[in-house]
Amino acid sequence: MSKVPKSEYTFVKFKKGKYPKKYYAELKNKKTGREKNIPFGDVRYPQYKDKALGLYSSKDTNDTERRKAYRARHAKEVPSFKKYYSAGYFAYKYLW
Repeated sequence: MSKVPKSEYTFVKFKKGKYPKKYYAELKNKKTGREKNIPFGDVRYPQYKDKALGLYSSKDTNDTERRKAYRARHAKEVPSFKKYYSAGYFAYKYLW
């Protein structure tokens, strides 16, 4: 999994992803202005609640037990979310 330092990039917007990804998070380098896309989510699987663009809200489960299990599995990644953008960061924050 690729991690992008928050100190070097700013979040710009979400875009619809190419199959099998749900979305791309578009980031912009603060110094160079170059754009970088981080794909996240998989169209073949449901999520707790789609808070990105809402294109896949039909796959929302709103199942608190599934959300709890997902967050428990990915809890070890949470400390890195303060410093880095990653696919895990966007999925955790905007899908779960």
